Amino acid sequence: MVNLFDTLGINNEELSQSFEGLEKLKSQFDILSESPDKFNSFFAKKGWIAHESMNQDLILRCIEFAESNQPDIGEENLIEYYSSNQIYWLVSRLQGISAFRKRYPLLKLAYQDTLEGRFHSAVPIILMMMDGVVSDINSNEGFFADKSDLTAWDSIAAHSTGLMVLRDILSASRKKTSEETILMPFRNGILHGRDLGYANRTVVAKSWAALFAVNDWARSIEDGKKQAPPVKPEPTLKEQLESLISSVNSLEKSKEANKKLESWKARNLIIGVDVPEKGKSEDYAISTPEQEAIRFAEYWQGKRYDLIAKQVHYHFVKNINYKKETGKARAALEKNTLVNYKISKITDCTPAISEVALLVTIERNGNIHELPILLRLIYQNLDGNILVFGEPDGRWLFVESFFHTLEYLD
Repeated sequence: MVNLFDTLGINNEELSQSFEGLEKLKSQFDILSESPDKFNSFFAKKGWIAHESMNQDLILRCIEFAESNQPDIGEENLIEYYSSNQIYWLVSRLQGISAFRKRYPLLKLAYQDTLEGRFHSAVPIILMMMDGVVSDINSNEGFFADKSDLTAWDSIAAHSTGLMVLRDILSASRKKTSEETILMPFRNGILHGRDLGYANRTVVAKSWAALFAVNDWARSIEDGKKQAPPVKPEPTLKEQLESLISSVNSLEKSKEANKKLESWKARNLIIGVDVPEKGKSEDYAISTPEQEAIRFAEYWQGKRYDLIAKQVHYHFVKNINYKKETGKARAALEKNTLVNYKISKITDCTPAISEVALLVTIERNGNIHELPILLRLIYQNLDGNILVFGEPDGRWLFVESFFHTLEYLD
């Protein structure tokens, strides 16, 4: 192999360093790729499964507790997360699927009930909506139906150790009336009035987690991932060589990216000291997430919905119809006049992802509303490739997860 690289004029020492960087990346990838199965092996029987939109740090933390014989602490972390306002963006994200969108007003009420401790009302709503969503997508076979197929190719939630296992657990037969506290959202016992001790934080947390897993499954189905793609033929020798040369070039790029990854540090910004709480976009450092967030607010006030549409991250969508997306932004924002705004928090989550929390004041139909909006921004180039914060030719795009929530302010 080394001789082949010599003939291509590639320095062996540099190549070795590139491979070392690749090995580190591969090791990190292996940890992440194996974590869903590991998580499920520890927690599926307890009513928790890994899913695409699940917080990766939470998954790894729970696995660490389980491997050190402290699974109960891991479960406490899960309960705390899925019964708090940390799931706000996951709840908002439900509106991306039609079957969820028509049920969103009820799910929004269940979310509010959860935060205010009304678990007795939140749990039945979540279970009913979950069953209805799957029925809409799955030829009238609800989530809890024996014949319901909850698998999908290349999906974490719809893996064989995921939703199908969870469905069997939650649809267990409950034939006796019991007042004892249960820690699992048993559908039959709760909705048939047999399990009377369901109104607790553990049950509501597991219900939300299951619902979010169903949402990830629904997205896989919508993306056409129900069946695996056809198997491609084996590449020719020429194609293999071209792929090898391309890989070497990629290794060199990976080497540079790895250096930037290792040197990256999250900024610890103090609002009002390091960055203005409010100002014009030009008052903020160029090519920063906070500048793009303020730019969004300026576009909103200026009714520049066409420019807002170009700030949205579209998740691998090609040939974006910006005219259509401009209409979506207008429909969400036009009736909501942005009166005031300020930055309340900036969090650098990863080398390519930052979150900017805005506190906005909105006038709608003569009523004034003050509410938080979280912009989760991703740094990438014009080709859609993720970049490390600070690399040239990048731009920040935000994940649209709050437009639809504005519809229910009144």
